[in-house]
Amino acid sequence: MHSIINPETPRDNEDNDDEIDLRQLWAVIRRYQWTILGIALLIFAVVSVVTLMMTPTYRSTVTLKIDMEDSGKVLNYDVQTQPSRPVNDKDFYQTQYELLQSRSLARKVIDQLNLYPNDEDSENKLAKPFFADTLDQLHALLAGEAADMPDTNKLGVYPVEDKFLAGLAVEPIKNSSLVKVSYTDKDPALAQQIANEIGARFISLNLERRVDATSYAKEFLDDQLAQAKSKLEESEAKLVDYAKKEQIINTDEKNSLSSQRLDALHAAVTEAEKARIIAEGIYEQARQGDTALFLANSTNIQNLENSHTKLDAEYQEKLQIYKPDYPAMVELRQQMNTIQAHINREINSAREGLKAKYLASKQQEDTLRKKMEAQKGDLLDVRDKSIGYNTLQREVETNRNLYEGLLQRIKEVGVAGNIDKNNITIIDEAILPYKQFSPNVKLNLTLGAVAGLFIGMVIAFMLEFFDDRVKTKESLENLLGLPVLGMVPKAKSKDEKQAALMSNIDPRSAIGEAFRSLRTNLLFATREGAPKVLHVTSAGPGEGKSSICVNMATTFAQSGKKILLVDCDLRKPSLHQKLKLDNSEGMSNFLTMQASAKQLIRPTQIPNVFIITAGPLSPNPAELLLSDRMGELLKLVPTEYDMIIIDSPPIMGLADALILSNWGSATLLVATYAQSRKKPLLDAYQRLRHARSHVIGSILTKVKSGGAGYGYSYDYEYHYTYGGEDPKGKKRLGRA
Repeated sequence: MHSIINPETPRDNEDNDDEIDLRQLWAVIRRYQWTILGIALLIFAVVSVVTLMMTPTYRSTVTLKIDMEDSGKVLNYDVQTQPSRPVNDKDFYQTQYELLQSRSLARKVIDQLNLYPNDEDSENKLAKPFFADTLDQLHALLAGEAADMPDTNKLGVYPVEDKFLAGLAVEPIKNSSLVKVSYTDKDPALAQQIANEIGARFISLNLERRVDATSYAKEFLDDQLAQAKSKLEESEAKLVDYAKKEQIINTDEKNSLSSQRLDALHAAVTEAEKARIIAEGIYEQARQGDTALFLANSTNIQNLENSHTKLDAEYQEKLQIYKPDYPAMVELRQQMNTIQAHINREINSAREGLKAKYLASKQQEDTLRKKMEAQKGDLLDVRDKSIGYNTLQREVETNRNLYEGLLQRIKEVGVAGNIDKNNITIIDEAILPYKQFSPNVKLNLTLGAVAGLFIGMVIAFMLEFFDDRVKTKESLENLLGLPVLGMVPKAKSKDEKQAALMSNIDPRSAIGEAFRSLRTNLLFATREGAPKVLHVTSAGPGEGKSSICVNMATTFAQSGKKILLVDCDLRKPSLHQKLKLDNSEGMSNFLTMQASAKQLIRPTQIPNVFIITAGPLSPNPAELLLSDRMGELLKLVPTEYDMIIIDSPPIMGLADALILSNWGSATLLVATYAQSRKKPLLDAYQRLRHARSHVIGSILTKVKSGGAGYGYSYDYEYHYTYGGEDPKGKKRLGRA
């Protein structure tokens, strides 16, 4: 038996899976076009009916301008009891929008316009479905706690305010302080009236809120002021009694008498110390012989020094004339000595005066320091007594500040309560609606049509996603990793016998051209050309294997080849039916050695095509196909026949096809468009690979027009001649 290992495996198509093929998407839409159109029409019809049955409603809009206001403090320096972030524009306006949709405002409008006058509590209760009581009883029965079931009569009623607010819409205008307040109702006049009333009531509610805030603040401050006044009087009385008891005197209400004395002594000590330092410095300079200090401070010394300088100058002048022992010179020296002695006495006298001044300054400083130390002791005694005094004094100051602050706030609250300025104004009042707000018929119908098409396409793609049938050439190639050698269009005729003979009956038909294309591909499928023994099989029954075999044999015979068809489907043969031949003898007789091959080979109505039919059904076809008789039959190639085509049973569930695939030199796997499923097809191919079959490719049959990438129309006839008329009398293109 022929045994070839096929190394091919299914392709790794992860990259292809990430790509979107618009042509495939369009093919899916075309395949499910009636489904998509039906779903779209259904949804469009439902939307149309619902839209036309809806009650028309009308909307009226009032435009308000809301300016920023101060926070909730009555006074600009009120203290907050707990820290909070400052209110910004976004928080403020969001608060106003929520107030516009509050139940309190809704209640005021309802009362003002006397809306819902006939609503009873029973009508406002939440409606219960008809099966609610039954479900409650069933729940009680299963739980065994019927006595503990809650009494539904204790539930609240549906608020009328919520019913009213269902028609309200608040729409802020971006990048402005304007807001549109709209109300929708079945009555256009009522919608206008309610919208205007909401604007007016909102302004009134804002003013009332401000007045209520000032009234509450005034009452609170009055109570706090009375308490602060009582505490102030009590603390002042305690302070006076304590000062009398401890004999504490405060002249300026800030420092005590002892503290004032200590401050004065401290200042005197500082001055005395400064004078002592100056006197000590002058005395030290004088003691070290600095005469310049004396000259600067004594007029007598300056005069004596001047006289001495003059005498010395005269002496030096006469020394140029007279000798030193000259009487006049001696007299001058005596005068100079006398003046110098007098200067020295004056300097000594001044030095003693500076010393006395220094000592007096030092003594004064010491005396003052002693007094200051003594005063410090007295002050400490006073301060020990003043601890309680100071405590009481601070309490008095605190109570006084609190009292004065509260008094000032009460005055400001009185002024604030009279302010009637409002930060909310009406810009445009609501007008009577001139067209209905809902339903928007054009919009609803457009959305219905678009939604219908979208949902239809979604369902179509879901059906395509869950449908694992082979519908394109690319999907078959990606699944098996094999080339698709041919795509055969679906025959117009429902007669299978005619479809099998189409290449012979009408060679120029689309089916004939498809098989000629398949023949060409088979010629290049192997190095030796077309396989000598070609095995044709499929994953399941009814996929057109027999018709494929007959048409392939026809096209090869038309090229001058001598073809032998062998029907090896010993379980359910069909080749004899398609060729209208007797099946009384055939392969079963040959394999059981009841007849020779030459006795069983018969010609067909197709020139150069011969056949061995299946013959009588055999109870053990797999064992027969394993016999050496099959090898003897295949020896007829190439001695007597150019090619043998084996028609095989399906692969799934049977071993026959696997056996035959090893007898053949090549195997073709047949798949049917929109019929063959991917998993059985892949399993069949895997079984062929495990049986070491040489699978050279696949064929996709019964392809519809435009399906699987098949680009030819079935009505197209392929005329290619050198000129003249075609059989129908039509003029054909010629070749020079």
